[in-house]
Amino acid sequence: MARRLTRRTATRGALALVCAVSVTTGAFTGTGSAAPGAAAADVGKGGREVAKTVATTCVFADPVGPLKLDVKTEATLPASMTTGKPATIDGLAVSFPLPRAAAQQLLGTATTLEGGLTFQLLLEQGKVKDTLAVPLTIAATPLPADGDLLLTAKGKLAAFSPSTAGLLKIRLTAPKLALGPTGAPPEQPAQQVACTADAGEDLSFGSVAVLAAAAPPSGKPAPGKKTTPAPQPGGSQKHSLLDEEPPPDDTVTMVLPLQPNQVDNTATITKTGAKIHSKPAALVNGVWFRITTPDGFPIRSEITGELAFAPVTVSYLGYGFLPITATVEFLPVDYRSGATMIHSFGTLFDGILRNHLDVVSRLSDVKVNGVPLDAGPDCVSATPMPIDMIGEYDPFTGGLIGTDPANADPKYRGFSLPPFKNCGAAEKLSSLFTGQNSGPGNQASARLTIIQLCTEADHRNCPPVAPIPAEVYRASH
Repeated sequence: MARRLTRRTATRGALALVCAVSVTTGAFTGTGSAAPGAAAADVGKGGREVAKTVATTCVFADPVGPLKLDVKTEATLPASMTTGKPATIDGLAVSFPLPRAAAQQLLGTATTLEGGLTFQLLLEQGKVKDTLAVPLTIAATPLPADGDLLLTAKGKLAAFSPSTAGLLKIRLTAPKLALGPTGAPPEQPAQQVACTADAGEDLSFGSVAVLAAAAPPSGKPAPGKKTTPAPQPGGSQKHSLLDEEPPPDDTVTMVLPLQPNQVDNTATITKTGAKIHSKPAALVNGVWFRITTPDGFPIRSEITGELAFAPVTVSYLGYGFLPITATVEFLPVDYRSGATMIHSFGTLFDGILRNHLDVVSRLSDVKVNGVPLDAGPDCVSATPMPIDMIGEYDPFTGGLIGTDPANADPKYRGFSLPPFKNCGAAEKLSSLFTGQNSGPGNQASARLTIIQLCTEADHRNCPPVAPIPAEVYRASH
């Protein structure tokens, strides 16, 4: 039998009305247990730095059209590897000068450009071939006063391990780009740009000697070859690399209805130190939408659903000394039209959920030192409040997501509470509430727990998972 590189196939039970789903993920030989970017377990001393510039043609939207880009790839290859032991390719960076005309077309009236870049490393060992996906992030980069815009994409690659000894050859592929202005709204997606290597380009990137692992002591079984899924798009890139066109016919699409999730949400307002512990809510109408290549490489993975938060009473000290209580609500953006459900949207890659909510905050029943202060019927944040959270999540078991002041991506470091408007029935109070509460750096977290399915024929008779009030659960259906 010809030697081959191992692949991993994972099969998981489906949700709700789905009987079974099979997901196949390809990997060179299986990734090791090391986390992406972790120190290589088998990198010999004197890792070798390599760099390669490839001439490519990238097709931008008209009127710019096709452009020639010199794409430079840099990395540090391990001096050697050992079969069965994970190692990493470190220091991955891809840079290229973007012609000014293309940058200006992408920017419009904005001044900084950002996005993502993905390519594949082609691995070859004898007659056996495989690929490693490399998703990178292009940080926000301002357009210089003159000349082209130099963009650099960086990221980390998960550890992987060869299954056979020999010479491992590594080749590059042309990248795919997703570029757009910093802070672009969701309805303005990044422009997708596909590149191809020019004819005659040498795509070889280097080689690594793979050594055979020492045989286990006599009488002891060989260690198990446990593998984990191949690296998937992740990191902190803001833009999706998915084309807006329908997926090719050879992709695999899954649309899975999710069991309701109990959501326990907490928010902290920086200025007052107030902690808002929302009453448990139910995330309903959840769907996991996933498109993969035939071998399991994820192209698109989204988690969507709807939820509603009940009003909650909050106590805090205004200006650090004035006792204040108020009822706080988080409402959908279109609440004035009668909407009650907040739309939740997130992307799920490699077990990491990046979730987005747009909400309006409303204050009522305000009391200052026990004395009622009429805030009026519609004392709300002047603009919708975007909240972005990130964390581990599994559609089958739930997870914990939140903001983090130390996150490398500013998007997830906290949310800003906008100024208030329409506050005060007898006197103008908007500036008072704005001064007390509004500002950046506020934190939020949400724990999501799967609500077990009920066997009642009529789902309205199903009891909620305590402590969700029955009326809240049933109203969301």
